[in-house]
Amino acid sequence: MMIHFSRRALRCAALATLLLPAAAFLLTWVRLPVSVPCVLAIAAAFILYSYKRKQVDLFGRAEDDFALPPAAVLAVVLCALAWTFFSGIGGYFYQNEDHYGRNAIFHDLLNHSWPVYFDGTPYALDYYVGFWILPALVGKLLSALMGASWLWPAANAALFVQTVWFLALTLLLLLAVVQVQALFKVCLSLVVFVLFSGMDMLMARYNPEAWRHQIEWWAQCYQFSSNTTCLFWVYNQAVPAWLATMLLLSAPEDVGSFALIGLAAFPFSPLPLMGLMVYFIGTAVCRLIIRIREQGLARGFRALLDECFTGRNLLAIVGLFPVFALYFSANAASGSAPLRFDIYIDSLGLGGAVRLLILFDIVEFACFSLVMGPRFGKNRVFWLTQLSLILAPMFKIGYNMDFSMRASIPALCVLCVFVIRFLTEEHSGARRKVSAALLAVLLMIGAVTPLEEFRRGIYKVREAGTIFLAADPFGTVLHPDADTDNFICRDVREHWFYRYLAR
Repeated sequence: MMIHFSRRALRCAALATLLLPAAAFLLTWVRLPVSVPCVLAIAAAFILYSYKRKQVDLFGRAEDDFALPPAAVLAVVLCALAWTFFSGIGGYFYQNEDHYGRNAIFHDLLNHSWPVYFDGTPYALDYYVGFWILPALVGKLLSALMGASWLWPAANAALFVQTVWFLALTLLLLLAVVQVQALFKVCLSLVVFVLFSGMDMLMARYNPEAWRHQIEWWAQCYQFSSNTTCLFWVYNQAVPAWLATMLLLSAPEDVGSFALIGLAAFPFSPLPLMGLMVYFIGTAVCRLIIRIREQGLARGFRALLDECFTGRNLLAIVGLFPVFALYFSANAASGSAPLRFDIYIDSLGLGGAVRLLILFDIVEFACFSLVMGPRFGKNRVFWLTQLSLILAPMFKIGYNMDFSMRASIPALCVLCVFVIRFLTEEHSGARRKVSAALLAVLLMIGAVTPLEEFRRGIYKVREAGTIFLAADPFGTVLHPDADTDNFICRDVREHWFYRYLAR
């Protein structure tokens, strides 16, 4: 017995999952003369996307049918449930300190009308609130029906369920892309996705302080986060980015949907979108070169424009980009320092900066890529992944390393997909078997990083004698100890979004 899925239906479900929070934001935060046309544009883009039937995925499969045994589907659901539980999302297990700010945002969404204006100040909540919009609506609705005591528990339960849904869709699309059905290979794929990481353990001894917090910080100037670290610390950015990345890998040549997929992820965080843009731009450039060779410069360029400027892309641009770009631009921290090239030459010197960057690349991804290069060296997405991971640490926004940590989320996810594909393929020949064994060793070394995240949570629970360890000391982003500027607009009178678009 097998459970059959339509890959097209999975893609549509994933896109709808990303678009619904954006539509809810528009209808509840933006004036109706603007929000209604935007939502209609998004709906039309989704309908056009749903008519795209035949798509070729990352590894060349075009068949729509995808089947799994019931035990494999159960494994996907249990993996999504367990991973979400141990992350602390919903407050049912230990939460690390990054939940301080995220819980504060959630409280403000629940305790205020929308948009969130703070009484007696010119401030407004201005952050990537996309992942909390629907759970907050559930909390508000049940609070109105059942009483105020339901507000926080119901919203957190909805947040937990939403995360499980996002992860289950991501994992199903992953299995469809890597084309595995056997239960052992399904379980192997799930374990690799949860435990995938760079080999931070090898270098953490050079920075002993990293073991007290996160061993990904061994390089101090640069960091790539493991999948589990992303879920446990920045779930609101990582989980939608993974789902959007799987949509991309389900049809990596569909340039006519790139803007729709990218902008569907935009309300959850702009930084992973910048990582996705490496794939969008790289694929478009390669397609342009092919068209020019086939048709000449003018006709080739025109053919590419016809491929890119489809109805679904244009509708997504109109319906999503202007409103969310203006909303994010009002954030108090957004203008602190623009995107810039920075490899820490001032503090490390040119030679030291280059040496550290090369070492960082080798430890975090290049070893995996070198092992898989002979197998995937002709795959354009494989090389765009290397380019994205090389570029991400070289740039900064603001005064911290958020750009490299978050813009790298899509590329690290894609690298993980290549690893899973390599391990689950049939290997003939001694060289391929040795490569698979070497890749397994690299993965086991890297797995120390996410396992340390699990260990920390279990240790804290055992120490406290309870699993309910919510990191919730603030209650609002205006708390004196909160990084307030990261979450607010400081003066709504100065920004176009609040003057002309917000309710």
